[in-house]
Amino acid sequence: MISHSFSLAMILLLFLFIFQLLSYLKRNKKLHARLPPHPPSPPAIPIIGHLHLLKPLIHQAFRHLSDQYGPLISLRLGSSQFIIVNTPSLAKEFLKTHELTYSHRKMSIAINVVAYDDATFAFAPYGTYWKFIKKLSTTELLGNRTMAQFLPIRTQELHEFIQTLANKSKAEESVNLTQALIKLSNNIISRMMLSIDCSGTDNQAEQVRALVREVTQIFGEFNVSDFIGIFKNFDLQGFKKRALDIHKRYDALLDKIISDREELRREAKLIDGGGENGEEERLKDFLDILLDVYSEKDREVNFTRNHIKSLILVTSHDTQDSNFTRHQLFLVTCKLLIRRAAFSSRRGEISQNNNIKHIIQ
Repeated sequence: MISHSFSLAMILLLFLFIFQLLSYLKRNKKLHARLPPHPPSPPAIPIIGHLHLLKPLIHQAFRHLSDQYGPLISLRLGSSQFIIVNTPSLAKEFLKTHELTYSHRKMSIAINVVAYDDATFAFAPYGTYWKFIKKLSTTELLGNRTMAQFLPIRTQELHEFIQTLANKSKAEESVNLTQALIKLSNNIISRMMLSIDCSGTDNQAEQVRALVREVTQIFGEFNVSDFIGIFKNFDLQGFKKRALDIHKRYDALLDKIISDREELRREAKLIDGGGENGEEERLKDFLDILLDVYSEKDREVNFTRNHIKSLILVTSHDTQDSNFTRHQLFLVTCKLLIRRAAFSSRRGEISQNNNIKHIIQ
């Protein structure tokens, strides 16, 4: 009896799978019939498309395909269509000339869950909210006045970084520059955003580090449900479950940080008798600026606590991105090589006393 029921269940599951597959292929065929001609494309495999052509170093895979099919190629990764651009002039056309047409970015299941869905700016479609946050970023968060206020933080962290390198050099110890640059970036960004030393030993700093690592990991992992349409409603790899758990813990941590900051701001205003001096004495970080916007009654868009959390999350994730760090390291190395001759010619002008305070700006 059990064997018979199991067989019926398997037949039913197989029927449902075939039905889903045929429905997907039918929709896909109709969609492609309506699409305009695409750039050159390598041969694709049904259902998975060109996923089999990708490699762990994805930029090298794209370069190899561009060498074969030209600077503008079309790839189908499962159910999603992508255009790969491999020259500066074409990149300018997509990213600048036709920026609004291509500004929308596809969100993965993990990003959608963890980054508060439509509250995230990094994946927001062009519209009122996108323009509002872009204006806020350029005039307030990343404006000249704000960056000038944070100069002492950046200088202090950079000096400590150089001091660490000097100490390692004296002890003839090797340095993992990737990890060192990640730590430097994290410390600067976390202090600018939340006034928290990310390399600290307190419980809150450790929670921030652990959550950022988990977010970075899940954002970078491959989830078959993101690419193959017939599996969209199935959490085959447990990504959605993991994402919900990370989101719950991240939300609780940020809620506490924001609530503590709101209490601190209220106390500062009470001490100052309702004025602004209490806030001015303490350096405003990104969270203070975002809370100022949040407290405004006549703001242009609906700006909630979830928007604040999402903005902090995206910024924190970008500094942990290994590709971001590799690009930093590559640029630093290039600059050092370019300026090597200039430093060599001025070596006689530089003090030889190994005092770390003598830093060439």
